[in-house]
Amino acid sequence: MFNGFYYLFQNIKKYPKATLLFFLLFLVGAVFIVQKITFNEDITRIIPKNNIDKNTTQIVSEMSFTDKVSVIFKKKNKATNEDITHAAQTFVDTLPLAKNYYQSIQGIVDEDLFQQSFAFVYRNLPLYLNENDYQIIDSKLNTDSISVQSQRNVELLTGGNANFMKDIVVNDPLQISFLALKKLQQFQGSNDYTFKDGFLFSKNDEKIVLFINPKFGGSETKHNEIFVNQLNDIKRIVEKSNPNIEVMYFGSPFIAVANAQQIKHDIFTTVVISVSALMLMLIFYYRNIWVPIIVMIPSIFGGLFGLACLYFLRSEISAISLSIAAILIGITIDYALHFLTHSKSNQNTQQLFKDVTKPLLMSSTTTAIAFLCLLFVHSDALVDLGIFASISVVATAVFTLIILPHIYKGKAIKHSHIIDKVAQYPFEKNKVLISVTLLLVIISAFTYHKVTFDGNLAKINFMPKDQEAAEKELYHDQEIAKNLFVVAYDTNERNVLQTNNAIYEKLQSMDLVDHVQSVSSLIPSEINQQKAIKRWQQFWNTEKTNQTIQTIENQSVKNGFVENTHAAFYKALQKNYQTISLDTLKRLNPQIYHEFVHGKKQHLLSTIVTLKPENRDAFVANFNKEFKNKNALVIDRQALNEQYLGYLVNDFNDLVTYSFIAVFGILFLFYRRIELVITAAIPIALTGFITTGIMGLLNIPFNIFSTIVCTLVFGHGIDFTIFMTSALQKQYTDGKNEMPIYRTSIILAVLTTILAIGALVFAQHPALKSIASIALIGVSVAVLVTFVLYPLLFQFLFFNRVKKGLSPVTLWLVIQSVIMFTYYIFASLLVSIFMRCFFWILPLPRQKKWKLFSKIMSVYMKSVLSLKPSVSKKVIHKERFNQQSVIISNHTSFLDSLTIGMAHPYIVYIVNDWVYKSPVFGRAVKFLGFYPATKGVEKGLTPLEERIGTDFSVMIFPEGTRSTTTEIGRFHKGAFFMAEELNLPIQPVYIHGNADLLPKNDFIIYDAPCHVYVGEPIALTDDRFGSNYSERTKKISAFFKAEYSKIRLQAEDENYFKQKLFLNFLYKEGNILQMVKTDFKKHKTIYHRLFTLISDKAQIAHITSNFGQVDFLLANQFPTRKITTFNINLENRSIANASYIVRKFNVKYTDVIDDIWKKADVAVLSHLNEFNTEIPSHIHQIITVCCTFSENFNGFKEIIHEGQLKMYQRIETN
Repeated sequence: MFNGFYYLFQNIKKYPKATLLFFLLFLVGAVFIVQKITFNEDITRIIPKNNIDKNTTQIVSEMSFTDKVSVIFKKKNKATNEDITHAAQTFVDTLPLAKNYYQSIQGIVDEDLFQQSFAFVYRNLPLYLNENDYQIIDSKLNTDSISVQSQRNVELLTGGNANFMKDIVVNDPLQISFLALKKLQQFQGSNDYTFKDGFLFSKNDEKIVLFINPKFGGSETKHNEIFVNQLNDIKRIVEKSNPNIEVMYFGSPFIAVANAQQIKHDIFTTVVISVSALMLMLIFYYRNIWVPIIVMIPSIFGGLFGLACLYFLRSEISAISLSIAAILIGITIDYALHFLTHSKSNQNTQQLFKDVTKPLLMSSTTTAIAFLCLLFVHSDALVDLGIFASISVVATAVFTLIILPHIYKGKAIKHSHIIDKVAQYPFEKNKVLISVTLLLVIISAFTYHKVTFDGNLAKINFMPKDQEAAEKELYHDQEIAKNLFVVAYDTNERNVLQTNNAIYEKLQSMDLVDHVQSVSSLIPSEINQQKAIKRWQQFWNTEKTNQTIQTIENQSVKNGFVENTHAAFYKALQKNYQTISLDTLKRLNPQIYHEFVHGKKQHLLSTIVTLKPENRDAFVANFNKEFKNKNALVIDRQALNEQYLGYLVNDFNDLVTYSFIAVFGILFLFYRRIELVITAAIPIALTGFITTGIMGLLNIPFNIFSTIVCTLVFGHGIDFTIFMTSALQKQYTDGKNEMPIYRTSIILAVLTTILAIGALVFAQHPALKSIASIALIGVSVAVLVTFVLYPLLFQFLFFNRVKKGLSPVTLWLVIQSVIMFTYYIFASLLVSIFMRCFFWILPLPRQKKWKLFSKIMSVYMKSVLSLKPSVSKKVIHKERFNQQSVIISNHTSFLDSLTIGMAHPYIVYIVNDWVYKSPVFGRAVKFLGFYPATKGVEKGLTPLEERIGTDFSVMIFPEGTRSTTTEIGRFHKGAFFMAEELNLPIQPVYIHGNADLLPKNDFIIYDAPCHVYVGEPIALTDDRFGSNYSERTKKISAFFKAEYSKIRLQAEDENYFKQKLFLNFLYKEGNILQMVKTDFKKHKTIYHRLFTLISDKAQIAHITSNFGQVDFLLANQFPTRKITTFNINLENRSIANASYIVRKFNVKYTDVIDDIWKKADVAVLSHLNEFNTEIPSHIHQIITVCCTFSENFNGFKEIIHEGQLKMYQRIETN
């Protein structure tokens, strides 16, 4: 991996000018592309667009919600109604300056609109009259009333509003239309305001309120910013000409623009502060003014590359997503700092690339994958963030490896810095820190589930002070009202009008509702229209019509009107009225039509319901109950957004799962070992777990922005873990402790993150401010877990086994061993209970019971060993167990007793106290008459003789304890004394493989054979082994060891130690394991020949350049060999010296070549290309393995030449 970047580094050095030109062109091109990006500053783009259900989603998508701007004119300094009216009129006259950004204005009496409305109502008069209206009309029809109204009509036509009232008086002398026009007042405002002097006044006459209908929604900040600026210009004009009047605006366009501007300002402020502080810190640490600029270069290039890619992938980019991404600098700068930290301690460029390439690419890739999982969240802003962040972090890591080696030369920092001193401290050994971290884990187990999600957007929305003041004025002396939208929907216009009419009538009767605006007041349902027309016809019967016309005509002429002045009204009374449709409304007033009529695939009619916020839930419940299973829906825009945000919680849970799976996959791709992946995943998971627990403890809720920040915290946790894994794996590989270097990188990264996030304290936008607390908690937890718990975990899983002289293991081996031991424990308990229960119940003689239960025990022991099918189980010459005897065997494993029991059931064991007193199988062995060795052989002869009778043999391990290797220890005399006293032959049994299957002090069951070789019985009369038990002890011991060596040489082929050899190099960094595998596959036959060519007690002087695989095989073949090795490759020497065989076998690595010759009698030279060292005179044998130099050993002659294996024997001289 690192070779590719090193090769690129060398080529760039060859062609620096071409490379510089390329990067300049890239920089210019990226800047050019970035300038063309369209930014969407709508903060609501961060709200996920999940499907609540298909129908609701479709309806919401087809609704066109209007975001009106309220214009408030307020009196000050004893202003009069004339002053405030003049100011409002000035505003209305000046507003056309912004005509491109608004559709209409409400709150004024528009003569043209009034005439249009009057004409519309007049043409459809019956549709807008109710029974109360007919009662009023009926009261107007008597002669006196008509006479009075006729006189008023004269006054209207001779007054100041004659032109305005002329058509109304002529066409409607009784002013019946005004009864219908009252139905339109709901579209001009609430009951808290009344029309006066052509404007909408508050009840106390202190304010005038107008409503502007913008062309663009509140989220279209680009257009609204211009609109807001123009409105502010108009405000200044109005206030300048009307100094006693204050003008205020309130509306979503102003809030949206303020949010966008505040975000831009906060980003600029926080970035400047954080970058400045960061530069000072880096200058202070490196004592180099150029370092801050150098570390920023990869982040700049990475960010530009990410933006350029985003430009081609997205039509427009969310500004809020980039504002959150601004704190990515806390992650991306880590890569440069990691590189610089290693540069100052490593002058070898190739080694530098080897050290930093993998962790940088791993960190960036895993973080990128975590961010890419944001694509699964149904939020445009989060998708933008995911794409930009994932591309940027990877690009930054790549640019770090490409650019920094050429502009920063790794000079060691000579001064001692406080950061370096802190990095030197072994945090994992501090008991207080360990206790605190573990306490946090325990506390988090009880508090993590208490974390809630706060979906209230108002808390993370920036509300400027002028908007707060305007809102108070708008709702002065009253509670701020809440608007809901009730939507009727259907594909048939007739049906939707019918549903909407039913909704309108129901809403008018509900006490919870303060105000209703419905299109049904203008376009009733067809059925209601027909009823209204029929009611009109019933009221205006022929007699009443003629009488009314005659009375009006008489009184009008009497008061000076020309005959038939009101002919149009007479025709209206006798007109044949027709029903009207939604298209009628569209022709009358497109503004009202588009405000209340929506839909493309179906008809949607919205009704605006105004109520108190506390009545919202009760209203929704009542409405849903009333209109259940009907085509009606309540839409609360705020609640809908909060519901969408609620779905973000589910998305976030899925995101955590996806991210963890993705990161798990990437870690596996790099590490190639599930054990390392799981180990690295634990601190990552703990970071999230403890962070959530602390939030629950401190009652800090998630919101949509802090949820996103968790991705950044997750990225930091990944980076810190990967850096620390690199340090620990490197130490595990060669034994060198480079953790201080990696700690320095992490500390610098933490400081940069704290500076970046800490600068958010200066932000005014609540969304950005909400990020700080969780990010700081998360990063602090990440570094605590990485510095304290993770090294302890890694040491426990990997280092501790090596320190104890135990082989590294795989997860599969652990699982198999746990299953096997679990079965062993439970089976032992069951067998023990079974024997205890049935021993006294069975009506059999004691001897037969013992034989039965011994057989059961043998089957049980065999079943335990059979749990691992890969273990070869054999008993050779089992027929030799044909007589009572004292069985002796080598003892290297916990499994030895089970193995003997598998081979022969009728045995009484001489056991140690821990077996006799075991809570698992102690009772069973007592029932079976096993004898504790601590009681002494002499005292136990009599009961033992009674116990074995004529059917059982005695089993004893003459070594007395298990050996840690295949080496057989000294035999004690007890077994041979017992055989002599009991007059029984000695039965040697050779157990082969158990020392490698389950070594002493280990709990892992490896893949090794479990073979039992039953030797020839040795009679007490056999003179070859002496005449008494003392002589027999010594001679049988020597005989046993010799026979066992023959068995080993015969049974252990060239692949016998393959698993153990590969396990030894399993978790080493780089491709060491692969190289060892390749070498073993190629030379395993040669290595196996060393088994027979070198004595089992040889003292070997070994010179090599390999990773220690030859030493490993030499030591495992015969643990009695003593090996002193000088590795000419310093790095490989360290790798070999870090092996567990140094602690288990007689293997020593020296830094001085002369040390290997002391007491040595055999020289082994392996994997050498040259050799110029003089061989000492006491070396009598030289073996060369896989060497390419020309051998010329003076005083030696070649006696074996088998391919790459040669053996030389010293020529003896007289």
